[in-house]
Amino acid sequence: MKRPLAHCRSKAGAAAKAEAEAEAEEENRAKKRSRYYCGDPKTMKEKKKKPRDADAARTISEETEEQSMLLGKREKSKGTLELFSDLPLSPQTLKALHENHMGSLSMTQIQSSAIPPLLEGKDVMAVARNSTGNTLAFLIPAVEMLCEQRFSLKHGTGVIILCPTGELAIKVHTDAKALLKYHTLTSGLIMNGNGWRREAESLVKGANLLVSTPSRLLFHLKNTKGFLYKNLKCVIIHEADQIGIDLRKEIKYIFKLLPKKRQNALFCGTPSEEMDELALFLFKKKKDNEHHILVTLSAEKPKVNFEMVRQCYCVIPSKRRLISLCAFLKRNLSKKSLVVFSSSNSVQFHYEILRYLQIDCLHIHSKMTQQKQTSTFIDFCKADKGILLCANDIIDCASHLPSVDWFLQYEPPESPKDYIHTLGQVVASQEDRKAHPILFLMQEESKFLQLLGDMGITLEEYQCDGMKLLDLSSRLEKTVGENYYLNRLAKDAYRSYVSAYSSKSSKDVFNTQNLNFQSVAASFCIPCPPKVDLS
Repeated sequence: MKRPLAHCRSKAGAAAKAEAEAEAEEENRAKKRSRYYCGDPKTMKEKKKKPRDADAARTISEETEEQSMLLGKREKSKGTLELFSDLPLSPQTLKALHENHMGSLSMTQIQSSAIPPLLEGKDVMAVARNSTGNTLAFLIPAVEMLCEQRFSLKHGTGVIILCPTGELAIKVHTDAKALLKYHTLTSGLIMNGNGWRREAESLVKGANLLVSTPSRLLFHLKNTKGFLYKNLKCVIIHEADQIGIDLRKEIKYIFKLLPKKRQNALFCGTPSEEMDELALFLFKKKKDNEHHILVTLSAEKPKVNFEMVRQCYCVIPSKRRLISLCAFLKRNLSKKSLVVFSSSNSVQFHYEILRYLQIDCLHIHSKMTQQKQTSTFIDFCKADKGILLCANDIIDCASHLPSVDWFLQYEPPESPKDYIHTLGQVVASQEDRKAHPILFLMQEESKFLQLLGDMGITLEEYQCDGMKLLDLSSRLEKTVGENYYLNRLAKDAYRSYVSAYSSKSSKDVFNTQNLNFQSVAASFCIPCPPKVDLS
């Protein structure tokens, strides 16, 4: 039996309508794909999926010429630098980057490798040497995350960046403020040496991006009421390889107090077993959660080529050490010099002596407040010339050393390994200068050169003569004897020097039985050596 004509027409119309809807839906999908691959701002913030295979990618890229160009960028080798504009960054961040010249148009390798997974919310452990753009590699994703989450004062802290030293925390916070210039987000800095009451007020008011040292953060987590961190989204540890065992214990305790559901990132200069231990603790997440994965980025720290550095030494009798140092610094007032001593007392004494001789200089030691240490260090880094007197413990803990012309180890290090470590720090920190290291030795310490030679380190002899200032020695001795403050400093510095000397492990080189205490005391402008308890 034949069906009615009207029924056939209605069926054909329904089929045509369904076919038209399918074509329209396919066109909408094509438009969405085109907007994504051409960088349409409406879809940049959405989470996209990559094409399943290369053929699909090539099919999509053939829609427009811009798609093909973008695909070509994605197929660049890992060593090729990409542009910041390739990333889905907010206009405010891009404007701040361009205006403050914080980064060039191209990203460094660590930035192009670390920023994309951080923007996706993944955990990242990045191993890259200093001065390769590590700071921007984690600051940009942190700012973008806060911007996307629309953080404000009432939301409290959303990102915490932990730094091992106050100097590094100040540097990171300065870069963060520049990056936040056109955002409505707030930032905060808390560190040892600052007034904790003022810090507490800023935390209660709301610091969306917080830069801190571990110990000060732990203090505020325990004691500051109104510190809102329950909305925390991300924790970043910067230069984790500079964090000692005590700070690692504090960090582990901090993690227990912070919200468990968060993104984690760890940046370090050199891999080590300690970093692996901290990473295992930091990245304890469920394996089946694809957003909580560990992304390891390797960027090997280049070995310091000591053969390219002219290393020098000068053997000086103990009683002429001080006047030789003064003579050298007077001849190089137009240069930038860093002088290292074995103790804080020695730094303070030599600082006062140089001031008496009208030789302008700065000084840093562990007995100073953290704020004073940081401000002095930054002033010296910014200066084109000058002298900085520094204690060994400050140098060992420093994440960054200033770029200098002369690096003087006025009192020898503990061992050849310590010499190599410190020299490596100095050479690696040089940017616009070429440091010339000089090691001051006494005749009794000449065996130290043999130990360095056994490790493949050869030093040239440098003539550091202070004969022209011999009359200065008696004048200084008289001044120190008449000035109670200088006399007390001299005796404290002498005792610290002898105590440090007796505690050195290389007894065949540094043996107090071989010391001429009368000559050593003369180097501190003391006619009679005070008693020192070496038990």
